[in-house]
Amino acid sequence: MNKSGKRAVFSAAREIAYTAVMCALLIGVQFVLSFVAGVELVTLVLACYSSVFGVRRGVMLAASFSLLRCLIFGFMPNVVLLYLVYYPIFACIFGLLGHIKQSAFERYSVRLLVSVNIIAAAIAAACALLFFFDAITVSRLIKGTVNVMLWVIFGLSCALLVAFDILFAIGKSGKNVAVAIRLLFYATTAAVCTIFFTLLDDVISPLMLRYTPEVALAYFYTSFTSMLSQTACAIVSVCALYMPLELLFKRVAR
Repeated sequence: MNKSGKRAVFSAAREIAYTAVMCALLIGVQFVLSFVAGVELVTLVLACYSSVFGVRRGVMLAASFSLLRCLIFGFMPNVVLLYLVYYPIFACIFGLLGHIKQSAFERYSVRLLVSVNIIAAAIAAACALLFFFDAITVSRLIKGTVNVMLWVIFGLSCALLVAFDILFAIGKSGKNVAVAIRLLFYATTAAVCTIFFTLLDDVISPLMLRYTPEVALAYFYTSFTSMLSQTACAIVSVCALYMPLELLFKRVAR
């Protein structure tokens, strides 16, 4: 075998090793945190890995994780389909975001500002409307929890919006501002993706399990509890842990 062939084999072996280790890490993280309702770090780890290592490796990891987690959590067709649809898309999104150079955020365009403001304001407004109009029909046992989580998401969305606008206003004060803007943009994207995950589940599970319209509606309302807590977790975890994790992955990638 010539040198180019050996390099190709070594590169393929390294990719498989990276995927295997990260897949084990994702499964371990999900298993450990499965005992804490609404808390998950799969979003953070997969987002950071896809951003650093690219779309192809991110999708490979997402597909491997979606299938191999069944060995621990059991094989449920609706969950497997949900994961195989959602997580590769999620990996593609953050893999593409990873290609955006820091200089682009240093020049942060008005379009980026408007996008983040619209998304954060829409999430905050949705939470406020759901609370004031009492639109989520759940049992009294979890009604208080749902209301608290609505206000948590409302507060986090407003905080993201205000922080982004302040950073945009003081703008051209250096690279650190651009880094912070990129982090807030990633947190907003992770929050939107987490909401999409729950909405996708509300479509796939009732269809595959053949729920009646009444049961499907009850499933939709019940899923709000986990969606709200996971969205809050996505925002907080990305803001707090994304940068150190990205630095670690970049060192490994070298």
